[in-house]
Amino acid sequence: MKSRTKVVVIGGGIAGCSTLYHLTQEGWSDVVLLERNELTSGTTWHSAAQVTNFGMNQTMVGLKTHSINLYKLLAEDPDYPINYHHGDGGIRLANTEAQMQGYRHFASMARGMDVHFEVIDADECARRHPLISTDNLLGGLWDPLDGDIDPAQLCQALARRARKAGAEVYRNTPVIGLKQHADDTWTVQTEQGDIACDIVVNACGYRVNEVGAMMGVHHPVMSMEHQYFLTEEISAIADAGHRMPLLRCLISDYYCRQEKNGLLVGFYEQDCKTWGMDGIDPHFVNALCPDDLDRVNDVLEGAFARMPALMDVGIHTVVNGPITYTIDGAPLVGPIPGKRNAYCIIGLRAGLGEGGGHGWLLAQQIVHGEACYDTWVLDPRRFTGHANVELTALKAIEDYQNEFRFHFPHEHRPAGRPAKTTPLTPVLAAEGAEFTVVNGWERVDYIKPNKDFHPTLGFDFDETFDLVAEEIRNLTENVGLCEVNGFNRFEITGADRHAFLERMFCGSLPKRSGRVGLGYLLNHHGMIKSEATIANLPASDRGQARVWYGSAAASEFHDMDWLQSHLDPNQDVQIRSLTN
Repeated sequence: MKSRTKVVVIGGGIAGCSTLYHLTQEGWSDVVLLERNELTSGTTWHSAAQVTNFGMNQTMVGLKTHSINLYKLLAEDPDYPINYHHGDGGIRLANTEAQMQGYRHFASMARGMDVHFEVIDADECARRHPLISTDNLLGGLWDPLDGDIDPAQLCQALARRARKAGAEVYRNTPVIGLKQHADDTWTVQTEQGDIACDIVVNACGYRVNEVGAMMGVHHPVMSMEHQYFLTEEISAIADAGHRMPLLRCLISDYYCRQEKNGLLVGFYEQDCKTWGMDGIDPHFVNALCPDDLDRVNDVLEGAFARMPALMDVGIHTVVNGPITYTIDGAPLVGPIPGKRNAYCIIGLRAGLGEGGGHGWLLAQQIVHGEACYDTWVLDPRRFTGHANVELTALKAIEDYQNEFRFHFPHEHRPAGRPAKTTPLTPVLAAEGAEFTVVNGWERVDYIKPNKDFHPTLGFDFDETFDLVAEEIRNLTENVGLCEVNGFNRFEITGADRHAFLERMFCGSLPKRSGRVGLGYLLNHHGMIKSEATIANLPASDRGQARVWYGSAAASEFHDMDWLQSHLDPNQDVQIRSLTN
């Protein structure tokens, strides 16, 4: 094993292998991957391995498109081809107009990324997938590039290409410690010896917090048990002469795809279960959790009704293994909060489908400082100090239970609330306030006309539209009060505070005491990084002359990292958080 390298990637699943490969594609060949056992021996090996273009925003659609294009390239390798079915297509089913409207919304959004879905009716769903019943079915969303891939072959192909470009992969090399030095470099301690590096990447799947603890960090990632089964051969599939499309059912919370001449059927049951909260057996390698199909009886009923062929076939194999979730269901890909030269690519609940894109995005951030897409939806710094183990578990359960359900505009789900409140929260609640959530803060959305008021969730303007319009009219014609809570606040002191802020912000900032101004942080490409309100406060009995920096609640860790990373040791500037 070499004694020094530029980057050490810890973890040999899809996240680690994709990151290693893409680092070499960005021009860095002096990179190393460390795997405690064999490649793909964690969650990756038992993945259902579906690869879809469907994403909840344009960033995710773009990353999945990159994954699909990369996997096609690997599948066509004349020397080491991999098994990738990408011409089967897939259907997401719907039985309500709100779901169909959601599909039209996402199809329109995806067209902006040159990705094309098709909204189809119930009869067309049945024509494309002859095993399904159209009872209680309105239609669905057709993804022509939906498919599945062999996870082990995929990771081996990425590792092989990375090694060919100069990277090194060390298997059976558990990491046992991490030490950061004064110059922000790292020593990675392993059972096979130490390796010095400039940058560390945590790509450890369900062992994410074992490695996080080595650097004094808790990551808001939770593992959930997830079950699927493989059926015996189904004659209708064997006789079809073509592969069946993938199926995802919002109505009954299951998915299925063809596996040989049978089906792989997976479930997102309401009676779900976290995993590993009391620690993970170090020998849990290429391993599974005990079968527990009783938990999915509610989902099975719907699956049998939608696909009657399932009632006449036996179950060949049951798979129950851990997959990782974050607080909002999206992965954490980017800089680790509060650490220099440390990155993560974790919480990939759909890792095989997204992993190619996430590794690409992370490699760009590591090498160039920025990525080609807006990374905010994946930024690990979007969660702050309230994201403890309890909240993470509650939100992971909630997200698992709602895996196939739309998160509608203005929908704020109840798990883990309230996390952050102010003294006015109960006062406003007594006045009938309905609250949204911003980075854990309970923030008033509108005042309900009565306690039984519940707006209809969907993509149309709902019943709150007229309520809010009336509140605005009242404010413009009369007077009102609004609690502006949940903003983060930093105090910046020192003789060079103004020079520091002038360097960090575009435009001119207020210099006279008592003045307030709005400014924008820019990245190294001149693009907007953050918006902040700057207030110059004079010296008083509360302290020396200082600047208050206020920005959006969700940017608390993000902005602090950016500001602190640009402090000049030769300048007299101190930054401390007054948030919370």
